[in-house]
Amino acid sequence: MTKIDYGNLDNLPWQFVREGITRKVFGMGAENINVTINKVENGNEKKPHKHEKNEQIALILEGECDYYVEGKLYRMTKGSWITVPAGVEHYIDVYDSPVPVLNMDIFYPLREEYNESYGKFIENYRK
Repeated sequence: MTKIDYGNLDNLPWQFVREGITRKVFGMGAENINVTINKVENGNEKKPHKHEKNEQIALILEGECDYYVEGKLYRMTKGSWITVPAGVEHYIDVYDSPVPVLNMDIFYPLREEYNESYGKFIENYRK
């Protein structure tokens, strides 16, 4: 039988990631991809990183930011998207956005640690 995952983002709580960043993970029933919505506040801690096994597409839903990929700056506004190949350093810098940045990240293959972390968070949240 086909597994279908269904829900509404407005019904999911924000999970604290680190100072200035919270997230929601959804579509956790998918076998090969993850999707997150991240809320990133002005002055967020910059944390250059890479995902050795995961490709990523980042889409800005609200706000303005600079997105760095391999040290190159990309100015992002509502509707902007960028692809990040696996193993490539990147990070987001929100410094003067009129609203918190909401960005959607799509990962392939799925990041199991995101599903595990958010799943546990949801269990504890509902208790």
